Amino acid sequence: MGRLNIILVFVSLLWPATALVMAPQVQAQVKQEVSAASLAGSYDVRGRNPDGSAYSGALEIAVIDNVANFTWNVGNRVYKGQGSFVGNVLVVNWGNSAPVIYTIDLDGNLSGTWSNGQASERLTRK
Repeated sequence: MGRLNIILVFVSLLWPATALVMAPQVQAQVKQEVSAASLAGSYDVRGRNPDGSAYSGALEIAVIDNVANFTWNVGNRVYKGQGSFVGNVLVVNWGNSAPVIYTIDLDGNLSGTWSNGQASERLTRK
């Protein structure tokens, strides 16, 4: 067996153990940083519609009983929705057939998709 093969076998044996040791630390960090209550506040909204056109507006998130209540003001329209966490993903039902799916970015802002992934949105805390 050549030296490269020995190294590859060693790394392949070591890698799963390293992942198992690191996984709880990463999960604990994410769970501590993400809660519905930490999302309450005002946000700037910027996004792209399914047709590619841009939009912008404002959003208020109020949290009651660990449910995030969204009120978007985009153009001259108001949209409302309610969201809760499924794992580390925030799922917001807003009356459309597909919910908005948000992830929490490292900077505390939210990035999401809607219309079954055909549209996107970024929420930046004011």
